[in-house]
Amino acid sequence: MSRVDPFQSSPVTRRSVLGGAVAAGALTAQQASAAPDSSGGNRGRPTSTTVASDVMTEIYEEVKTPYRYGPVLETPPDAELVDSPSVFRHQGRWYMVHLVFREEGYETRLASSPNLLDWTPEGTILPFRSGAWDQKQAAGYIALQDTEWAGSAELGTHDGRYWMSYLGGPDPGYEGGPLSVGVASTTTPGEPVPWVRRDAPVLGPDDPDTRYWERSKLFKSHVVRDPEARLGARFVMYYNATGAGGYGNETIGMAVSDDMVSWRRYGEAPVVVPDEWHGIALCGDPQVVRIGDVWVMFFWNTIDYEPNGRFDSFACSYDLVNWTRWSGPKLTSSTKPWEAAQATKPWVIKHDGVVYHFYNAQWRSGVQSIGLATSADLRGESTGPIRVSASHTYESDSPQALVDGVVADEPRWTAFNSPNTVDWVQLDLERPRRISGLTLHLYDDGGGVRPPRQMFVEHLRGRYFEQVTGAWWDPAGPRPGANTVTFDAVHTKALRVHFIHQEGGNQNTGIGIYSGATEIELG
Repeated sequence: MSRVDPFQSSPVTRRSVLGGAVAAGALTAQQASAAPDSSGGNRGRPTSTTVASDVMTEIYEEVKTPYRYGPVLETPPDAELVDSPSVFRHQGRWYMVHLVFREEGYETRLASSPNLLDWTPEGTILPFRSGAWDQKQAAGYIALQDTEWAGSAELGTHDGRYWMSYLGGPDPGYEGGPLSVGVASTTTPGEPVPWVRRDAPVLGPDDPDTRYWERSKLFKSHVVRDPEARLGARFVMYYNATGAGGYGNETIGMAVSDDMVSWRRYGEAPVVVPDEWHGIALCGDPQVVRIGDVWVMFFWNTIDYEPNGRFDSFACSYDLVNWTRWSGPKLTSSTKPWEAAQATKPWVIKHDGVVYHFYNAQWRSGVQSIGLATSADLRGESTGPIRVSASHTYESDSPQALVDGVVADEPRWTAFNSPNTVDWVQLDLERPRRISGLTLHLYDDGGGVRPPRQMFVEHLRGRYFEQVTGAWWDPAGPRPGANTVTFDAVHTKALRVHFIHQEGGNQNTGIGIYSGATEIELG
């Protein structure tokens, strides 16, 4: 069935965004008024304003990553957090540009990997520089990457150099002071050496053409090359920003350029806004790829009144200007302890048939890493039950209740009436896996079952159990409800959690205060 292509005057037959013909009407394109150029003129090109719901579903099925691989890059010892990954391929190796927050500001660093799974820190590429406009904030994001879905993932060049855009500013603090967009370039993107920066930002909150929604801070940006110059320029930048009045609602807008240095804003309004304007409404950190004839923007969003209120999503467009929001399942959902606080700021690529979704993963304790979710089960964890046993279980309880996916008070495991002062529960896995923490939901009935005095975790190493190292509990002491522990990652087939009862053992059998729990979630 013929539809109107937004960039041609004659009808064309659209095809499935993933290849192959689609049913009649599957790619409905609504005709709208001609898209204005950045100066407010009329380019005379019709534009689609909506991507049909079945196409959006098709895109979701292509990009979803239900399998949680785990943290792949931890916060380094000299920093408070690691942040905002962007991943590319260069000379046969994978690289990740990412941020660290240290000494009250952002720097940009480089990591490398042979396989997208095992990452090695390499060094700093945008360091602090005293006296410059960006002396305390330099948060970089790669530019001009091959946008073809399942393509090379390599960086393109302009004027013989590789480019990035970055968030910059002179003031210390977490995203402190006014923030602007700068650009930097290099001839060696795979080497951990400083990139060359300009002496002034290319976009800022005080520019003469600044729009109402960006008069405070300009955050993450992503620059793509548009070979067809649909918007009258070769390069298109998307970035999130906040308006006057400081920290608050964030929206995503755009600018265009012919030389990567001189940028002009495009349109008056943001092109993507948060799902709901309820409390603090945020959306940002855009990454743009192209799947067939559909542009896809990955970004993160907030719905502040939901338990999983910070998550990654996507929008689709035929013309780079009008974006249709996905309203179905979230791309990230904070399902594991190591991402329980938030799972946001996406970078998504497809390689060798597998989709890799990198993002910020934060424990409830605030500890942050770069997490990875995939479209395939790379750990082999999707099948096989966890078998739970215990040193003592009260007659009406069950240790298997700890892995039934239900946090409610029943069913549960308790050690009520145990003859022991210390009891344990053991989780036996069908196959070894990497584990770097867990969340334990403790039960408190106000009487004979209360949180223990103390807990510790062991892992099976060879034939014997050993205590994990680097354990950090949140909260510091056992409390009713969720208790999360992070520790140095282990590769094991079994874990034991030990509970030191408040009172119990042979001297107080039946009248002591024993431990209990309703669920254990592995990280």
